[in-house]
Amino acid sequence: MQIHINPVNIMPVLRAGKIKPSFKSEAAPDTFERTVKPSSEMQLISEIFGSEKSVADSISEIIKNPENQLGKGFFHRAYIIPDNDDYILRVNNYAADNLDFENIEIKDTGDKNLHVNIGQEVARIQTKGKDGSFGPIIEVLRKQNGKSLGIPPSQAIYIEDTGKLRPGEISYSAAERKQYYADTIHMTAQMPLEAYENLIETYKQASEAGYTFDHLNSNNILIDTENQSINTIDWDKSSRGADYGNLLYALTNCYYFSTFVSNYDEAPVSDEAAVQALKDSLEIIDKFTKAMQNKNVKFDRENYSYEFLQFLSSTPCSYFCKSYNDREKWQKFSEMGIVK
Repeated sequence: MQIHINPVNIMPVLRAGKIKPSFKSEAAPDTFERTVKPSSEMQLISEIFGSEKSVADSISEIIKNPENQLGKGFFHRAYIIPDNDDYILRVNNYAADNLDFENIEIKDTGDKNLHVNIGQEVARIQTKGKDGSFGPIIEVLRKQNGKSLGIPPSQAIYIEDTGKLRPGEISYSAAERKQYYADTIHMTAQMPLEAYENLIETYKQASEAGYTFDHLNSNNILIDTENQSINTIDWDKSSRGADYGNLLYALTNCYYFSTFVSNYDEAPVSDEAAVQALKDSLEIIDKFTKAMQNKNVKFDRENYSYEFLQFLSSTPCSYFCKSYNDREKWQKFSEMGIVK
C-alpha cells in the first residue's frame, strides 16, 4: 500500500491526536512432565549444555557472567547458553541474585502437542541445597531470535504505588525509547508479507495447542531481520483461543504512538520522524490484514479485548480505515473479509 501524506497538513492532527485529514491511497502424544532417568538425563544435559561437566557449575558460570544475560523483565532474566543456539535459561530475578545450590533435578516438560517454536519451556531444573532443600527453579526455553519490538508498557517502567522509575529504567518518553520505537517499527514494516503469514500460522497453531500469547507487552515480539521472520515469546497455557486483534495490537505497538509524536514531553521528535512512524504503522497494518486474508483468519466482533478497542481508536488505525468512527472501521475490516 502506497501512502501519500503531506507532513504540513497532518502534523497538527498527529500532535493533537485528532483525525481530520484527507486520505489518498492507491491500495485498498499428551503434555507430560517426568523426572528424567539418569541415562536420559545425561542425554538432555549434553544437548543443552554441550558437556558432561557439573551442570550446577555450568549454570552458575552462565548466570554469574553478565555477558550471558539476554535481557531482564519484570519477573525474570534470560541467559544464553554458550555454544548452544537452540536453548536459553530463564531465572527469577531474585533467584539470579541469590543463586546457591549443590544439586539439581531435571524434568522434561516439553509439550509433544506443540509443533512450533514460541520460546516455550522444554525442561525445568530444580535446584537443591546441601541439606536437600528445594531452591529456585531454572527454566530451559526454546531460543527465539530477533530484536524486541517497541516499548514495554509504562507499568513495567514505573513503580505503581510511587510513580518512580524502577531501578535501571529511563523515562517512558525518553529520547532513547523513542528512537528504539522508531527503529523497531520500521524494521517490522520492512518484513515481507510471508513473515506476517508465518507469524499468523504459528500463532494459530500455538493457540490450537492450548497456549495464549501475552499481548500486553510488545517486547514479546522479536524481529529477526537476518531470517526475515517475526517471532514471539511469553505464552501461557490457556484455552482462550486465538485473538488476532490482540496480536495486531502488540505488533503495531500502537499504545506508544501518541507518546512518540507528542510535542509536550522531554524529547519531542521531528515532523519527519512522526510521519515516518505513521507510514510504518500503516504498512504493518496493511501487511498483517493481507496475511489474515491469505491465511483465512478473522477478527471476532462479538468477542474482542479492551486492547483491540485501543487499537481501533489509535491514530494509525484511523488513518488506515480513513475514518475515526469505530463502526466504520469495523465495516472496513468486514469488507476486507477479516471479521466473523
